[in-house]
Amino acid sequence: MGDVKRVALASMVWFLVTAVYGGEPVPATDGAAAVHFTWWTSGQSGGCSGALIAPRAVLTAAHCVRTPRGRGRRVRRVVIGNTNGSLQRLPVASVHVHPDYDPPHPERGLDLAVLVLGEDASAVPLRRVGADDDLQGKPVRIWGFGTTRARSSRHGRLREARLELLSPFACFSGPVQEMARTRMCAASPTAGVCPGDSGAPVLVETGAGWRQLGVVSVAIDNRARCTESATVMTRVSAFGDWIDGVLP
Repeated sequence: MGDVKRVALASMVWFLVTAVYGGEPVPATDGAAAVHFTWWTSGQSGGCSGALIAPRAVLTAAHCVRTPRGRGRRVRRVVIGNTNGSLQRLPVASVHVHPDYDPPHPERGLDLAVLVLGEDASAVPLRRVGADDDLQGKPVRIWGFGTTRARSSRHGRLREARLELLSPFACFSGPVQEMARTRMCAASPTAGVCPGDSGAPVLVETGAGWRQLGVVSVAIDNRARCTESATVMTRVSAFGDWIDGVLP
C-alpha cells in the first residue's frame, strides 16, 4: 500500500495555534451543521471536529475515537452549530468506526467514524456529494474548530479555510490511482488545518449548493508547525454504502 508523504496527525500534534490557519470566521448564518467534541482516554483529552449528516448522526475521523493502538476514546457529547451563532449539545449513544480502519496508520485511508446521537439535532444535516471524479483544481471549504492553546481540549471559534484540490500525485506515492479512489488532498499557500480540525467537513460547491466532499484526516506538514501544509481527506462518496448502513 502506498504512503502519504511526511504525515503528521491533524489532531495529535500539540503546539500553540488558533483554529484553521489563514482562515476566517464562519458567519453566524452558516455552519449550523458543524460539530465539535472532546474525547478522553487514559487521563488524556483532545478535541476534534465533525459534521451533522443525519438528525442523529455525526461524521468524523476514526482517529478521533480510536488511539493508535486501537483503544476507544470516550466521547460523551457533541456540540452542534456555529460558535458565532447558536449551539446545541447532545449525548452520544454509540460510535461506529469503519471496520477496515488501521489505527496505527490513519494515513492509509478508511479514516471514518459515525457518532450516533441519543436525540435528534435541530440543525439541517449536510448532504454528501455524489460522483466527484472531475474536481481537481476546484476550491473547497473546510469548517474547523481547532484548539486554542497547547495541550488543551478547549475549542476555538468556528473558522473556515479555503483550499484548492490537488492532483493525487502531489500528495501520494505508490499506487496513486488506487489511493485516489478513497482519498483526496488540498492545499493553499496561505491556509490549512491545525490541531483539532481532524474530522472536519470538506465542502465543495455543486449545482445543488454546498455539499460534503470529504473528512479531514491528516496533514502533510514538513515543519510540524501548522503552516505550509497540505490536507489529506477521506473521500466520502467512496464510503456511501457503509455510512448509510450505520445511520440510525
